[in-house]
Amino acid sequence: MSKSTKSSKNQKGGMSRRDFLKLGATGAAAAVAPRIDFPAFIRQSPMDLNLLTWFWTEPGRGDAWRAMIAKFHEEQSDIRINEAGYGENDYFQQILIQARSGRIDGDLFTETPDGFLRLAAAGHTASVEDVIERAGVTPVPAQDMLRIDGDLHGLDIVTVRFGLVYNSALFDTAGVSEPTDLDNWVEIATTLTERPNQFGIYSPHLASEPFTVWFILQQWAVLYDGIWAEGQNPLLNSEPVINGLKLFKTMYDNAMPQGTDVGTANQLFASSKIAQNMVVSAAVNQWKTNTEDPELYNNLRSAAPFWPGNKGITRIHPICVNANTEPEKQEAAKEFLSWLYKLENYQELLERCLDVIPAIEGGIRPEYRETLTWADGYDATEAITVPEVLGDFVLFNDELGQVVTPYFEEILAGASTVEDAMERAQVDAVALAERVFSA
Repeated sequence: MSKSTKSSKNQKGGMSRRDFLKLGATGAAAAVAPRIDFPAFIRQSPMDLNLLTWFWTEPGRGDAWRAMIAKFHEEQSDIRINEAGYGENDYFQQILIQARSGRIDGDLFTETPDGFLRLAAAGHTASVEDVIERAGVTPVPAQDMLRIDGDLHGLDIVTVRFGLVYNSALFDTAGVSEPTDLDNWVEIATTLTERPNQFGIYSPHLASEPFTVWFILQQWAVLYDGIWAEGQNPLLNSEPVINGLKLFKTMYDNAMPQGTDVGTANQLFASSKIAQNMVVSAAVNQWKTNTEDPELYNNLRSAAPFWPGNKGITRIHPICVNANTEPEKQEAAKEFLSWLYKLENYQELLERCLDVIPAIEGGIRPEYRETLTWADGYDATEAITVPEVLGDFVLFNDELGQVVTPYFEEILAGASTVEDAMERAQVDAVALAERVFSA
């Protein structure tokens, strides 16, 4: 029997999952309906599933996913996974627009932790508890945030943590070591800056990239052991937030390539022209096969936490089955996820993506982890979750970001002090809270 037709029986001893996929939801009606328009899958054609994600545009990660999907296609012929989605600065707004219209386009979709909570609450995610049983794996406790009424409604496909990644060769040339505190960090970044050929640090800051700016800016308040909201109360004018933005402004003035978009900055980092980046661990993948400076990947390190609290935002990104797609497509999606989450396949995906935080017990091989010389600082950083950082605004992350980023741009342009800008932002955030939490 071929791989594509092998299947275990279900627990009730009836039809196999693959037989169900080929029959679909119309099988019971076939015996009595006078005329049947057989869908393609019943005609033994593959079931096409659209996987909606921003991963396709992400260097390194997109290639890893394409390789795993090609492997899935080689091992069976019943299900085909198609690429769909947008770049990260458009993806999340597009998903919210689709969700408000009543249905998300993809049969499967990936999300941020805040986006997941919002879509799950609106009924767009299906239980995937049976996927874990089929795959025969055990999720780590952190995945409990993906549970709705006790059932998992998403599977963590990448957990990332913020930390400081740096080019050790540039550090060695300049005669500097890892930062010991925040003031020392500013000194090091300034020392490493030789405009216009080299810059000490980069962080996204352009108004044209609002998602990425807000995504990373959240960590700058955490550097002072701060949060952006507590419950329904915004804390935009709190001391840690103000100190974090002042630190960003100092780095921006002294050590950043101002006016540089993320794509260009990634190329500059790849060319060893940017020395440091406060960024999530997943970003390293884009520099693994680097043609600009072939030695860069071997020179990458992550700094042990040197900031108050030692915390780094840790973000779980689940893949979900669309609860509003056809039942047979939901079952096909679960078949794919059951394959993907089998230990050997999950480990392969994690290693292709250069990820370091497994979602299942035994998900990371010690032999693989030993090769990641750049990951030690990330591992040493204490996790703080997005709900802890954003409070109840985790359900309205985009809206809060839309309040913060215009004032942030004023600060960078020198049009306003941090204190004044964030006082006005706080007023707007309070009005946002009154609007969204009373609805």
